[in-house]
Amino acid sequence: MLCPHYNVCYLCPDAMIRPCEDARDAAIHGPIGAYIPTCDDNGQYTPKQCSGSTGYCWCVTSYGQKIQGTETPPGTAINC
Repeated sequence: MLCPHYNVCYLCPDAMIRPCEDARDAAIHGPIGAYIPTCDDNGQYTPKQCSGSTGYCWCVTSYGQKIQGTETPPGTAINC
């Protein structure tokens, strides 16, 4: 992961990469159609996660654990 610093990019130490960011970076470089998590500014998972390939959405904890019973099909409103 690259960290900006005074308009220069450098590699971040592994300790600075948070689990959501690590999962997102791995998914971005993974197979086409893989679920890519969304992270907030603090590196935590956002409450609402969606699959770009299927359109399904679900709620998760800040640690990315799926909250059972929250998965919704495409086009269905979800409030996490």
